Amino acid sequence: MMINDESGLFEVDDLDSYIDKLMEKACIITIMEQDVLHGFLAYYANDYDNKVGFVSMVLTDPSTRRMGYGRRLVEFALKDLTLKGFKKCRTEVNADNTKALNALKRLNFIPVGRNDIYCVFEKQL
Repeated sequence: MMINDESGLFEVDDLDSYIDKLMEKACIITIMEQDVLHGFLAYYANDYDNKVGFVSMVLTDPSTRRMGYGRRLVEFALKDLTLKGFKKCRTEVNADNTKALNALKRLNFIPVGRNDIYCVFEKQL
């Protein structure tokens, strides 16, 4: 199954199990105003052995893009990871998602790997 959030395509084999995994293991941050969801971020802060967090998904409503919501969500997650003692944060982005690639570079993430579909980025905390 493919999910398109209008900034790129995402592959999800089983959406229900992915949502269950997020609900069970991920930290979730939202930006809401008057019961309207403007932004959503899911990240993992559970690899205490390697002290590496992972941003799994960032979504913003198309009507609120370019308002800094995505950046603020990521910055909040990075601060939380730092407070929890994590040393790095990683994420994977579709190689065709130029908006997300540029946003990660502005947030000082550096590319550390790539395959045919995804680019892997990392940031030292």
